[in-house]
Amino acid sequence: MAFLFSTADPEITLEAESTEQISFQVEIPQDSRARTKDVGVTMIIKGKILPDTESAGNAADSTAKLMEWSIVPAEKKEAYRSVKVQVTSGGITTRQYELPNAFIVDYFEDFTDAEGVGQFTLKIKQMKNKLSGVKVTGGFQ
Repeated sequence: MAFLFSTADPEITLEAESTEQISFQVEIPQDSRARTKDVGVTMIIKGKILPDTESAGNAADSTAKLMEWSIVPAEKKEAYRSVKVQVTSGGITTRQYELPNAFIVDYFEDFTDAEGVGQFTLKIKQMKNKLSGVKVTGGFQ
């Protein structure tokens, strides 16, 4: 299984080997007794922080760019980005998610001396007034 995460404007692409887990959630208030307008879309992406190996001819680790995005103030247009995530298994894309106006809710980095590799957790949400732009596709061949 491989995950490809990318944003536009400016571009951030996470290496497939660094992304380990993707969760896509449609959130509806738990106290609702009927379909509600208060729906939210959240994605949680977890993975490894890779060593920066750009000088060895490999791609540099992109998680530092995620951290930079996470501290952009809400009033700046750069806080909102188009996000695309592809889930691939056996060379076939099984699911593709597109969030046209996503923003970071939480970003965590954890390091331990036991593993020698850092872990990141990225939580993004789609702007509620732009939910109609969210696309989830599957059934690729």
